[in-house]
Amino acid sequence: MDTEGIVAMILRHRPDLSREDVLRMAREKMKSIGAGYLTEQGALFLVASDLGIRVDEEIGRMRMVGGGATVALKDLYSGARDVSIVARVMKIYPVRRYSKGDGTSLVLRRLVVYDNDRTMGLNLWDDAADAIERLGIVAGDAIMVSRAYVKSGLNGSLVINTGMRSSVELVSVGGGTGLVEIRGLEDIALDVGYATEGDNLVVTGTLCSNPTISTYSNRDGELSRVMSMLLQGSTARRVRVVVWDLNYANLAKIVPINSRVMVTGVRVRHDGDRVELHGDAGSVIKALGDHGNIGYAGSTDEGLGLMRLSILAVSSAGAGAGGEVEYSIDGSSSSMGDGVTTTGRYAIVTVEDYSGKTRVYLLNTSSLRRVSEGMIIECIPSRLLGYTIYLDEDSYIGGGGEEQRQRSKAAIHEPTSKIADVGDEEQLYIIEAIVLTAPRVDEMRLRDGSMRRRAEALVGDDTREARLIAWDRQVESIESLRVGERIRLYGVTARRRPVMVRRDGTGHGMGDDSMAEHGYGGDAYELNVRPFTVVRRIG
Repeated sequence: MDTEGIVAMILRHRPDLSREDVLRMAREKMKSIGAGYLTEQGALFLVASDLGIRVDEEIGRMRMVGGGATVALKDLYSGARDVSIVARVMKIYPVRRYSKGDGTSLVLRRLVVYDNDRTMGLNLWDDAADAIERLGIVAGDAIMVSRAYVKSGLNGSLVINTGMRSSVELVSVGGGTGLVEIRGLEDIALDVGYATEGDNLVVTGTLCSNPTISTYSNRDGELSRVMSMLLQGSTARRVRVVVWDLNYANLAKIVPINSRVMVTGVRVRHDGDRVELHGDAGSVIKALGDHGNIGYAGSTDEGLGLMRLSILAVSSAGAGAGGEVEYSIDGSSSSMGDGVTTTGRYAIVTVEDYSGKTRVYLLNTSSLRRVSEGMIIECIPSRLLGYTIYLDEDSYIGGGGEEQRQRSKAAIHEPTSKIADVGDEEQLYIIEAIVLTAPRVDEMRLRDGSMRRRAEALVGDDTREARLIAWDRQVESIESLRVGERIRLYGVTARRRPVMVRRDGTGHGMGDDSMAEHGYGGDAYELNVRPFTVVRRIG
């Protein structure tokens, strides 16, 4: 333990003393014993003992590394200098550059790190800022930061900072390395259903909605992205997770629907009785488990392989200029605030994997100049989130295209589903049905007092009947339907709910009354028209 480490140890126990007081006491100790007997460090050990501080216990709480000592985060204090810490990475922010008055610039890479006792911010300045890319550091890695100093942030919280002599390195903890084991991200993760209070939480849950990425103007007036999704915990409670200033570097390339998802560094926000979790640019989103091999050639956990997309229908309902569609995450009102706009150009596509199974997806076509039904596109998408495939500047787009439209359209298989075959899982369907009742349009008042339009009609096929439901702009797509018309629905989501039967014989969805007072009466089916859904009359 060096001089500064001993001084820091004494000041933690005696905050009434200053650094100068402690050093003065050490000099007096050296003078009283005589020259040639004590070093300054040795005198400080005696000073600590005189003050009733158990030096052996303090050293036991330190982890010896290469002749130096690392300090637990809980033992840091504002003003501490030349300290070394070992911690795991929870959040990684993008690089920021600041101009100085002399024409030079500062480079900053912010992290949030944690050990077994505490979470704390870490600022990597200038040369240390490139450690993330240079060392390949990712969330969950253990790092050692040497010769850093500690200051209080604007909100009073402690922040570790690197200086000119500081260093950052990847380390292993536990397993006989000499470093105390620090629990991994999954080990400290909280089931999303139990997240009711706190900040810098790591949560896990099952992705039960299609994530949407929207744009908005942040506090600096810059155009930024926000991602919203619903996660379901073991309690069956669904929680909205919103990540502001989304950093694509922290977003996994494959996050399938119904996969177990982990999000780092979120805080709890209450909206009335509803709980939301909010993250920021440092939050990391990843799918847990083996989701790399999702049935497409060359797909891994790090990215998608080659896909052959067949475009069945191009979305137009609710479209604005340029065919862009604005929508909320699940057809319900969003609490993300004003100025958030979710737009994009979309198409309903099918993809056949190498096992021969055909799946229905939503394709974000914003990067394609021309999109028409019947096109076949060979590509390597940039991302797959929920049931949406994203093509952007990082994607490979190869063979196929407009020239194949006419000869390929007849060969495209449309995998229609029967109403009775839909499940509870969030996915897209193509369903053919007959309209059984005229659509009914109502004005609905929400909890916040706003009004929304809702349309509903009964449709059926040779297996079941279902309620066809549309909201807001999507009402226009079904309100003109007539009884007896045959329709095909491209890209609807479905829900199957158990129905309880009252003693008087009437039915209703579960949860309206006590199950003990009613009997099970089968399942009720709902088909939900999304803003990208294409409703087409056939026959």
